Amino acid sequence: MIAMLSELEQDALLEVMNLGMGQAADSLSEMMEEEVVLSVPRIYFLPRSEVFNRIEVDPKTRMTAVRQTFTGPFHGSTLLIYPREKSLELVRSLLHNEVSLEECREMEQESITEVGNIILNACLGSFANIMGVEILCELPEYLQDSCTSLLTQEPVASENPIMLLFVDFVTNGNRIKGYVILLFDTWTIPYLKKELDSILSSLNT
Repeated sequence: MIAMLSELEQDALLEVMNLGMGQAADSLSEMMEEEVVLSVPRIYFLPRSEVFNRIEVDPKTRMTAVRQTFTGPFHGSTLLIYPREKSLELVRSLLHNEVSLEECREMEQESITEVGNIILNACLGSFANIMGVEILCELPEYLQDSCTSLLTQEPVASENPIMLLFVDFVTNGNRIKGYVILLFDTWTIPYLKKELDSILSSLNT
């Protein structure tokens, strides 16, 4: 599955995704009134069953997630997920570590949903730009569940590939690792490969 994109194609995809993350970081920096750095160090294409091993999370681990579905020429859904303790750590960073753990829990849903909306829109916007299409996004949805449940409840067919992005979120001296999962139609990968090849060809002319 991973070999469906060449090394050059994966590098091009990674670069485009990081450009989108840079824009998302600017939005979050303005919102928080301090510098936020977002980056995507790695992208993988893999079957749904391999996600747990790749992110080194027990399938039964409780996760915090923001989910957004999208439609257009292709459709699917995307998830920003953090292990439960990391989502609370993120909220405390957003609030400059000035609140108690109990207050974090009370503010977690709103804060994580807002961050998720910005990050997921950046990912989907970058993806749509590569494909040269317009996609429509539903409102983000906050979820808490096991990693297994979060993936199995997705409407995209279970045999369809997953695009997994590792996301580093750095602010207020803290570095927090999260994950973005994109689930989409099977035919999307060949189309993506074609568009990435077109981008690479234009750079070589």
